[in-house]
Amino acid sequence: MKLSELVKISDPDEVKRRFEKYRGSTKATIEPSPRADKKYLVRVAPANGMRGRAIHFGSHMEDFTKHGNEARRKNYLARSAGIKGDWRDDKWSANNLARNLLW
Repeated sequence: MKLSELVKISDPDEVKRRFEKYRGSTKATIEPSPRADKKYLVRVAPANGMRGRAIHFGSHMEDFTKHGNEARRKNYLARSAGIKGDWRDDKWSANNLARNLLW
């Protein structure tokens, strides 16, 4: 997604601030995603025998960092909590990233 389009639906500065706190000591970066249907791309460096990862996340809809609507935030968090899979155990899952950085 182009930066000019991204700033209409998200606040990249706020997301970057949240990301710096979220990543802790992990070597990881965040940037706008080159995919048209995703907002951000997180690249996690290889560590402890694990290979590196590239995670695209964030739909093309406006997120909490842009609209600030608490009711929409609550609805999104409730909806995304029901997503199946092991995302709760995977800090770098797309759902965990979206919940922690965008909402």
